[in-house]
Amino acid sequence: MKQIKKLARRGMARTLALLTAIFFGVAVVFGLIMLGEGVKQALLMAVTMIVMFGFILLIFVLIGSVPYLRVGKMVKRQCEDLGIELNEEEDFEFVTKEISMSKNWIVSGLYGSNFALHRRSIDHVEETSYYQKGRTYPMILLFVGPKKKYKIICSRKGDFERITDALDQWFPPIDTPAAAEDQAGEKAYDPAEEDRQARRDRILRQEQGQNGKKTIAAILGVVGMVVVFSVIYNLLPARTSAPKTTPNIVGQSSKPKSKDRQVDAYIATINDDQFQQIAQGLIVETDGDVDQLSWFVASEEEDQTSFVIYNDTPYFFYGEAVIRDAEGKKLGTVEIPLAKPYDYCLAIGTVGPGADGYEYTTMEFYSLSYAAASVRYQYTNDGDETSSWIDILLASEDLSEDNVEEICMAEYYSNVLSQIASEELMFFDENDLKYVNDDENEGLDRTSAKYRAVLDIDRGVIEWYSINNGTETALSSLTMK
Repeated sequence: MKQIKKLARRGMARTLALLTAIFFGVAVVFGLIMLGEGVKQALLMAVTMIVMFGFILLIFVLIGSVPYLRVGKMVKRQCEDLGIELNEEEDFEFVTKEISMSKNWIVSGLYGSNFALHRRSIDHVEETSYYQKGRTYPMILLFVGPKKKYKIICSRKGDFERITDALDQWFPPIDTPAAAEDQAGEKAYDPAEEDRQARRDRILRQEQGQNGKKTIAAILGVVGMVVVFSVIYNLLPARTSAPKTTPNIVGQSSKPKSKDRQVDAYIATINDDQFQQIAQGLIVETDGDVDQLSWFVASEEEDQTSFVIYNDTPYFFYGEAVIRDAEGKKLGTVEIPLAKPYDYCLAIGTVGPGADGYEYTTMEFYSLSYAAASVRYQYTNDGDETSSWIDILLASEDLSEDNVEEICMAEYYSNVLSQIASEELMFFDENDLKYVNDDENEGLDRTSAKYRAVLDIDRGVIEWYSINNGTETALSSLTMK
């Protein structure tokens, strides 16, 4: 038990140690800066910042301790349910910095997401993706019993592959005839395994992690805010105040518009004040990958070919492309007008018959300063024979009116830029999903959604509803214009 608990607290210990080092270093640096104002003033600044940092550190300790303290009970309960004794000499291997595995146990030491599961407690494993606005991460779900599941979000590049390779040593279990067959090299060709590998390859291509720096970035963000507040509070000779106002989205742009942006010519052609205002928030991004854009023929009628592009990146994409035939002859040029992240976009323009390839002449990626949500959620296109909508999955603890409203507004701004006139959003609890006819292949049951929203761009209104057992209750409409 001690060994497992020690592994489970690795992430928390690493996070708290990093926090302490950063807090102490910042306090010392600003104390030295303030020496010019006198020793007394420097000591006062240092003490003030240490008190602030100590309070923040205490919050991190309390948040990280809750899941960690449950690990011991979790291990004990599994041993009782499975009728096994815990081997204190279990040989663990570090699969990633946070995930450790032995012959029988998998332990997560990730800060705020600690767990320890015995191999026999896991009913099955699923490989999927976890989407937060602007990022897609590979995710592994470990299902325990009919309702419980544990997430392993692989935000660091390569972790997904390492963990799935390790889990492949467990499933099928090592003591089954199927495993013996594997060891003897007699396993027959399995189409399901080929599909599974294709799915895994697709998930790996979606990997948009931040190279293991998310926690550091969050910590530095908190520290930065505290430092700025402390410096302003202590250094300003006078205190000023101003009435609080609701900011106009025109003034929220993080970067000035660059004169050489090709997208500006396209923006100038849109005669819509709402579009023009929101377009001020476009921020140039340099790490977009055009290989993640997929082209499809939308229609071929009367010798005219039109195209649809799927943008599988976290950024808006603006571009122009020359379409060529099989012999390389130019058939025409089409424009991709600010394709929305993880969505389809109809290209502007058509070409004659025989399209066989394309070549970009303009490639530009942008993020939108207003379209960022503070919570993670999964975003999936859905529909039936008569209509289409978006399924949005949120964790139970994040499924609140405030978060739903925030996501609706972020999606609204994105739709304005991508010229999507109307869109319906269905919000589901990702821990309590129900499917049509209890068949996952038939899609989510809309009556099990918790909220529904209609984004009406032409009217400038978001109409949204809470849903309880299939019964909708209208909430106050949000006026966006």
